[in-house]
Amino acid sequence: MSTDTPEIHDLRKEFTELKRRLATTGYICTGSLMSLYHRCGKPYCACHRDQKALHGPYSVWTRKVQGKTVTRTLSSKQAELCRQCIQNMREIERIIERMKQLSVTYIERQR
Repeated sequence: MSTDTPEIHDLRKEFTELKRRLATTGYICTGSLMSLYHRCGKPYCACHRDQKALHGPYSVWTRKVQGKTVTRTLSSKQAELCRQCIQNMREIERIIERMKQLSVTYIERQR
């Protein structure tokens, strides 16, 4: 028989749900994903005469690796996968932050 108070029971229940959400999260990565437009190197191309004729959009992923910025141009498919991985990482960070808050509350409520 459990001697948990209703508050402790609720903390455990929420913490267990957060663990479940962590376990079901897909691939993760950090960084930023941007859409960029460029001028090409051909002086006769329309992109040099008209701002609206720039080439793109190109999906560019920027992140830090061992303290250095790494930039990669991605295909549309890769960009969508990267976008989802970044979202997953942000969700994991929110979940972990909430787990930390619950842990502090749990410790403080123990007798």
